Amino acid sequence: MQDSALVSVIIPALNEAENIQQTVAAARQTYAPEAVEIIVVDGGSTDGTGDLVAPIATLLQSPRGRAVQMNYGAAAAGGPILVFCHADSRLPAGWREAVLAALRDPAVSGGTFQTLILPPNWFLKIRNRWVMGARWMFMYGDQVQFVRRETFEQVGGFPEIPLMEDVEMMRALHNVGRLVRIPSHLRVTTSSRRFIERGVLRQTLLNVWNIARYLYLGATPEQIARSYQSSRERDV
Repeated sequence: MQDSALVSVIIPALNEAENIQQTVAAARQTYAPEAVEIIVVDGGSTDGTGDLVAPIATLLQSPRGRAVQMNYGAAAAGGPILVFCHADSRLPAGWREAVLAALRDPAVSGGTFQTLILPPNWFLKIRNRWVMGARWMFMYGDQVQFVRRETFEQVGGFPEIPLMEDVEMMRALHNVGRLVRIPSHLRVTTSSRRFIERGVLRQTLLNVWNIARYLYLGATPEQIARSYQSSRERDV
């Protein structure tokens, strides 16, 4: 993968006025528009999220649904490399070089970063010390997923389901190549708000339970989505 390749960062957003400017700024850093394209795909925010995007990112409107929004952004993107960043996750310094280096190996189909959950309490401080491997079932959207466009199109994009689209993407990429994690000195920071809202232990157990239900017990994405929605998402 050439260092001059355009990298397209796609950020699905829904009522993210408190985060979107910082997320876009973290993706932009000092990269020129010829190196990094940033597309925010708004799914019907009512808090003015879309008004905060210009001038350093392109704003698109699409039907609500994270998978729908990410596919919409990917279709509009101009780069051969696609990076999918949640609106409450922030890319680290040097992220573009790390993604390009990872994808130079033609055997690599895609990957994610390690995460740093902020602000942390005592439990999340312990969680932040974990270094996770590259097993597809533990590579989620809040860790920022990246893939070549040709591979993204080969696997059919994100399945447009209400939840678990990130798990299904990594399963599909695992089936066509090798997955990688960016080294832990370049961590994506992501919000602890869902943990704080519900309680850290409760949310952690719910996350584990939902993955087990989905992968092994036959629960549908619709069933899991009902238990996973935050107040921010329910209020729209």
